[in-house]
Amino acid sequence: MEKNREPINILINRTKARFCERNLQIFFQEKRDPVTGQRLAVKEPVTLFIDNAGTFNEYPLECIECVEVQLGNPSWSFLCDNRIKISIPFRIFLLVKFSDQGSYELILLPDDIGVKVTTLYDLSEKQISRSLYQTMQRVGNTFVYTIIIPVDRFTGFVPVGQDFTVIARLTNMTWNAEIGEVCFCGTGSPPAPATRVDLSIFYDLLVQIAVEQELTVMGEVE
Repeated sequence: MEKNREPINILINRTKARFCERNLQIFFQEKRDPVTGQRLAVKEPVTLFIDNAGTFNEYPLECIECVEVQLGNPSWSFLCDNRIKISIPFRIFLLVKFSDQGSYELILLPDDIGVKVTTLYDLSEKQISRSLYQTMQRVGNTFVYTIIIPVDRFTGFVPVGQDFTVIARLTNMTWNAEIGEVCFCGTGSPPAPATRVDLSIFYDLLVQIAVEQELTVMGEVE
């Protein structure tokens, strides 16, 4: 059967501006003044206390073997015609190893907070960083990372008004975990023996501002 070539209209997203930040810490807690307890709006690793293994919690955590992050769909909004707000939900899977001849356990955050894990600060309260305004907060069974980016931080041209879409991507995840001392900081009453872990998770962030454009191409139809 012969095919006829004729104009075909397709819709594409054309990038007008972009913002890129490498090695951005998305899992963090807000640093406090050690004397006054004042919140300092500076990032630091999240302090976790993971219950030790064993009937009497006698086996401390030895190491974290693997960290995986499940990312949700980003959402965005345009604030006062000069800032882009992006929120990304995520959950964390930790494969941890204890000192009792190498037993392993899978920990899911935030679900296991209060079950196998406690935290230094209440993560249901917004943890804030103001170098470029960012927050990290537990919301139900997920964490939500939010960043607010002034439009003048974008490279390229940001269209006037709101006739555009925002595409946000997190790539190249890295993490760091420092294993600390054992303390009576775990779950239960009185608190069970637990091992301190200071955990950070980083990503490269790419944000694109795109407009919908109609493109005409020649195509074949039967």
